[in-house]
Amino acid sequence: MRPFNLTTLLFLYLMLCVQLKSATANNVLLIIADDLGIDSLTAFNSDPAALLPPTPTIDSLRTQGIRFTRYYAYSVCSPTRASILTGRYSFRTGVLSVENNTLKPNEFTLPEALLESGVISNRMACIGKWHLDTDANAPNVIGGWPHFSGSLGGAIPDYHRWQKTVNGNTTNAYSVYATSDNVNDSIAWTDQQGTNSWFLWLAFNAPHTPHHRPPNNLHDYDFISDDGANSSRPHFEAMVQAMDTEMARLLTHVDLATTTLIFMGDNGTLRGVLQPPFPATHGKGTAYEGGIRVPMIIAGAAIANGLSGSSYDGPLHACDLYATILELFGVTAEAWVPEQLQLDSRSFAPVLRGEAYTRSPPVIMVQSGTGIAAQRSIMEDAYKYIDFGGGSQAFYNVTLDLPEATNLLSGILTVADQTALHKLQTGLETFKHNPRISSVRLDESNRLNATIGWYNHPGLTLWRTESNVSTNWIEVAGQEFKDAGTASLLLRDPSPPAGPAFYRITAP
Repeated sequence: MRPFNLTTLLFLYLMLCVQLKSATANNVLLIIADDLGIDSLTAFNSDPAALLPPTPTIDSLRTQGIRFTRYYAYSVCSPTRASILTGRYSFRTGVLSVENNTLKPNEFTLPEALLESGVISNRMACIGKWHLDTDANAPNVIGGWPHFSGSLGGAIPDYHRWQKTVNGNTTNAYSVYATSDNVNDSIAWTDQQGTNSWFLWLAFNAPHTPHHRPPNNLHDYDFISDDGANSSRPHFEAMVQAMDTEMARLLTHVDLATTTLIFMGDNGTLRGVLQPPFPATHGKGTAYEGGIRVPMIIAGAAIANGLSGSSYDGPLHACDLYATILELFGVTAEAWVPEQLQLDSRSFAPVLRGEAYTRSPPVIMVQSGTGIAAQRSIMEDAYKYIDFGGGSQAFYNVTLDLPEATNLLSGILTVADQTALHKLQTGLETFKHNPRISSVRLDESNRLNATIGWYNHPGLTLWRTESNVSTNWIEVAGQEFKDAGTASLLLRDPSPPAGPAFYRITAP
């Protein structure tokens, strides 16, 4: 064998160092504001009629990083949080509203993926709002967070007096101002990590109701009362400014040279305080842009040189953060997500590196609500189609008409409009959950047991016929749905016939 010379050894050593560096994760800090749409920040809204709070911290992040102008979440918070945590659309997780808000343990969450990949061990924390289950242990057990500190529900009744839960232990009437307390805990936790890589999910309650006057040192709205109506824009703005002030305090403890910071809103602004260009009826809880298009800025370590202050205008979905954050830590989502689970997330990390990127598939879908009242929006390029349910529809060019003032279906469509409309209407029908069957067997009692990828099972139906040429399918009486463990669901026929039987499974 030819011996290595010193030059060869030095080259191999340098290559190894490069590989080790590229595999080493930076820190990731995800900050989520509650009920903050694109209408309420100067970084996203230039409408002269809009009233906007001072947000110097967010504005600075915008000049340092990349602004994402078409980032879509859900119209209320729980589906957005579940989507980020799982990388899956809400119709797959079953977290469809603030009422249907329980994340199931079958999901493979972002912390679980990071833990199993081994890139950051247990150096992960969720601080602030949870709102995916009311059990005090849910963030740790279901969410997979090694550390949780914050509030469990959708809203805290009083920011100065609230229920605080830390790793399963709840303290009533906790009296530290919630926004400040979240930052206190974040600073304490990040300082404990030292030089190790870490991931922090910081979810503020602000500026969610109740609208109120924050501590005086956090804002400039001296004229407002202590408590405001939940449609009080000055109180809302004071809460946004207070959050921005506390973000600045946190960033004195975070090195953006080694940390990638992602700032976003979880859904649109509450309709009572929504600003132009959106009409008051197009905010939180609706399928309009004011309800589902939210601000996102990414700054810090992952941003390539020359991209500071730039914008990305392509449509992205909240679920895309799952694969993107994993890639920031050197992990490929597809390599770790169980094959039974259908992954919707697409990493847009190439955008952060300044590389050409188009989401594949380019269409994204946002469902608001459940049942017959569900509103489904589908977007690609400039166009957006909304199925409001009950036969009501709308079609917009949101590049030309951000307020969605003109439903194109009410006029004459151009050829380009007609082509886009047909594509979106057809595409909407593809957003159905088709459970993946991983095994079928007969148990000791000769009962069918079908194991499928996790599906929030209402509407899932098991059918049976006794001949492979028969069209007489009968719904199985008393069919059983049971969790079969991680990422799986078990369907069982409790009373199979004595003779041959053939089965099929249908989803709504």
